[in-house]
Amino acid sequence: MPKSGHIPVRTCLACMRKKPKGELVRLGLDLESGRVLMDTKATMKGRGGYACRECLPDLRLNRRIQRAFRNGAKQLCVVQESPL
Repeated sequence: MPKSGHIPVRTCLACMRKKPKGELVRLGLDLESGRVLMDTKATMKGRGGYACRECLPDLRLNRRIQRAFRNGAKQLCVVQESPL
């Protein structure tokens, strides 16, 4: 059971700054198309990554993204939300 007052911390894939999970946007991998999509409701299955809202326009499909999604990412679509 988590301690009371515990705040989950995640790392932005673009700037590598650590921030509370609530301040970052979750990115999920669509396994069928290989696209990385915004997952604002955190309902997509599988691996995910996080990015600052300010960093989203500058986010590029690079080695860091490939590593986060275990080389399954083929395209980055940060303007589109998850299908569910």
